[in-house]
Amino acid sequence: MRLASLVAIAALAAPGCAELGVVSDGTSISMGRPHRGWIVDGVRMPDKGEGFFTREVWRARAQRYGTDELVDLLTAVSRRMGKRFKERIVIADLSGKGGGPARAWHASHQSGRDVDLVYYVRDKNGKSVEPDRMRMFDKDGKAKDGSGYTVDVPRMWLLAKELLTAPEAPVQWLFIYQPLAERIVEHAIAQNEPEALVAKAKRALKQPGNGAPHMDHMHVRVYCSKVDKAYGCLDHGPMDLLVEREVEPALERVGRRLRRRSL
Repeated sequence: MRLASLVAIAALAAPGCAELGVVSDGTSISMGRPHRGWIVDGVRMPDKGEGFFTREVWRARAQRYGTDELVDLLTAVSRRMGKRFKERIVIADLSGKGGGPARAWHASHQSGRDVDLVYYVRDKNGKSVEPDRMRMFDKDGKAKDGSGYTVDVPRMWLLAKELLTAPEAPVQWLFIYQPLAERIVEHAIAQNEPEALVAKAKRALKQPGNGAPHMDHMHVRVYCSKVDKAYGCLDHGPMDLLVEREVEPALERVGRRLRRRSL
């Protein structure tokens, strides 16, 4: 275990503790719950990179910090999506430096494991464009502001698929307005996507029950890493997607052995 990081954690309980992160080994530690937590040595998400960028409204908030795993996930997924589409992912808020409350904007986003992604959209002419801001969308995926923008459901499915299958970090939730979640899943079924993947998407793509409906963006949350759990990171909600992810390699090995025996 990382002794230096344990010292940092112990310091949290001390009155007048020094700035977090000065005694850790440099890798991030997510602690507590998404609604009541913090980060030691959070990683700053770049303002732009291959396949992604952040607009000024979110840069100004300074909610740009996440765990190593979350930032790795975002940069890798953006890079892979960027190889398919020229329109970049617009990344909004992560957590503040050190984590903790940012109640002007979020109830969660406190422990470095949450991030908001602006919906892929098409303009009134049906052309794919990079969104200039978050817009509220109705159950049919049409912008409520009369701009003619619509949610690009096929591309949102590809993004959800990429996030759910990414090796960089295990995704727990893709919070999204429920009618839009249903449209995305229906598209996946129409594309004959594997049943197991569709089932996984149905569990991850959910409108939160005790918060905003997320009519204007997708909220991604990753599970605690194994190391962070040892330092007090606490997952909230179902663990089945994580369990499945951990047993999948073993099931694949068993399948290979059975196939070899049948030859």
